[in-house]
Amino acid sequence: MGTNRQTSITDKNLDRLAEFLNHELEQPTLAAQIPSGAHIFHGSYSDAELTQANLKLATNILLGMTLGYVEEAPLVMVFEHKLGQETLIDLSSEVYKRKAQRFVETFREQSQQEMAIEINALLAA
Repeated sequence: MGTNRQTSITDKNLDRLAEFLNHELEQPTLAAQIPSGAHIFHGSYSDAELTQANLKLATNILLGMTLGYVEEAPLVMVFEHKLGQETLIDLSSEVYKRKAQRFVETFREQSQQEMAIEINALLAA
């Protein structure tokens, strides 16, 4: 079941990318604003499933960049806020990067504390 949903999201993303590229070839508006090497995600006011799936993917990539297993690159969403009207949203701004770093640091600190408690319990036994 998850595979069909993922295929649907992938198909929607490919369709959106094709539409975006065709539109940009005919009448460039946003392409010049997309940084080189950026990960591009699509979102739409009329497709919450696609938007949420892509936000989840962008969050995972941002976390991967924070942990160092994904190469640093800009993350942008081409968001259709009205029929035929799109805008770019920076998903890798410093605010989001700091939040991801705080999350990782909090996880690390909590894990270390929990491990120390377990070790101390073993030593006390």
